[in-house]
Amino acid sequence: MTSFSKVITHDTSFHADDVIAVALLRHAGYDFELIRTRNPQVLADAVADPNTLILDVGGSYDPEKLNFDHHQDMELSSAAGLVYEHFKDEICPAEAQVFFGRFIASIDAMDTNRDNIFDLWATLPKGFRNTSGLIGGFNREVTDAALQYNQFEKAAAFALEIIGNEIYKSVKKAKSEAEYNDRLILDNNVAVFDQFSTVWKEKKEHTFAILPHANGWQIQTMDTNIAKIPESIAELDGFVFRHASGFMAVVKDKSVVMDFAQTL
Repeated sequence: MTSFSKVITHDTSFHADDVIAVALLRHAGYDFELIRTRNPQVLADAVADPNTLILDVGGSYDPEKLNFDHHQDMELSSAAGLVYEHFKDEICPAEAQVFFGRFIASIDAMDTNRDNIFDLWATLPKGFRNTSGLIGGFNREVTDAALQYNQFEKAAAFALEIIGNEIYKSVKKAKSEAEYNDRLILDNNVAVFDQFSTVWKEKKEHTFAILPHANGWQIQTMDTNIAKIPESIAELDGFVFRHASGFMAVVKDKSVVMDFAQTL
């Protein structure tokens, strides 16, 4: 592991990229003193100190010297993206990095307005909150340094939980990707998975799929705007429930739901 005893980032308002960057380092197992400052001398010393990691401030991107600022070059990723790229093998299993990287890219996009993401955001419901917005919501009175430090730590703890969840989902997604070609395909193109698949809808190769469920076997539709699970599924032996939207239904026995699927 890389060796450093301090992490320095800027003070006053914090954003998802600096909070996520700190949480990524903690997820990787690093223990360090966290300092929040914009003191020019402290920053200059930190940039030159190989035992100090500095992120989202300092005006330098040099990963070998543990400098991870992006504000001097608009082509760079946010601090979260820069830190993740350097430490990703210590953060996330290799097979899941392509999926977890999408989460990090979303933090980058919101911090740098990549691809005019704010124009898209403006079209969403006014109450919509994304990860960046939720983390930013931990800010309080920016002139109170002690309060803001505590709020940053609360945000970082929250971010650490999010990172754990996202890595878990990414590992599951990688597993589903590896198993996708093992599926059975019925004559009418209904897919049957022996393990739950988190990727089948993204593939857009099947309108319906059968997957395991805690209460038996479920049949799902890729999109209710294309097709719904018929209400007649309620007549089957071992019927458990059907979602009112028609996106899925559960039957106890696999053979029963497979026979039903052949009629779709």
